[in-house]
Amino acid sequence: MMTTFTCFLVAAIQDTSTIGNSAMAAEAPDGGLLLIAIALLLAGVILFLLEVFLPSGGVLALLSASTLVAAVVVMFMFDGMLGIALLLAYFILIPVSLYWGLKVWRGSAIGHKLILGADTEGTDDEESIVRSEQARLIRADRIKSMIGKIGIADSTLRPVGFVRIENERLDAIAEGEVIELGQSVEVVDAYDNQLKVRHLADPD
Repeated sequence: MMTTFTCFLVAAIQDTSTIGNSAMAAEAPDGGLLLIAIALLLAGVILFLLEVFLPSGGVLALLSASTLVAAVVVMFMFDGMLGIALLLAYFILIPVSLYWGLKVWRGSAIGHKLILGADTEGTDDEESIVRSEQARLIRADRIKSMIGKIGIADSTLRPVGFVRIENERLDAIAEGEVIELGQSVEVVDAYDNQLKVRHLADPD
């Protein structure tokens, strides 16, 4: 009978111990959530570094931000205090990381290429405008120098057409009457890169 009671007591203690362990496990935080939060945190950092060195147009940056937010959510699910601590760490580390990332990006080959490319593009546009203006002024001076010169109509001017002066075909507008092809003309004015000519009667 004593043996039977001893066995019953041992069994009762084992049952009580099992129930106690189950209750403690239910109250304890899930360690798997902590691992998930850490994994998400590391993934967010890696994605951020990839965005710094391999610009993706913001895709990697968006994924990094989403992953870091998910890490905070999971950390709160694991432990509220740790979630708050991680959130505070974000407020401190994110501005520092952005400053560092921008500094590294500017110093990288890709950053130099993009920055210098933008500067070069702006310089090229300015140089193109300057060259175009210089060419316009040179042509305007050239057209002005034609005033008083004699040539022939290279097409019928009704009133607009072409004349040939010093073997150069130029735009022209007739003064008054229509000028037929082959007739002699005299340049009387020049404006807007166009000559104004009048018919020059052939000497009898």
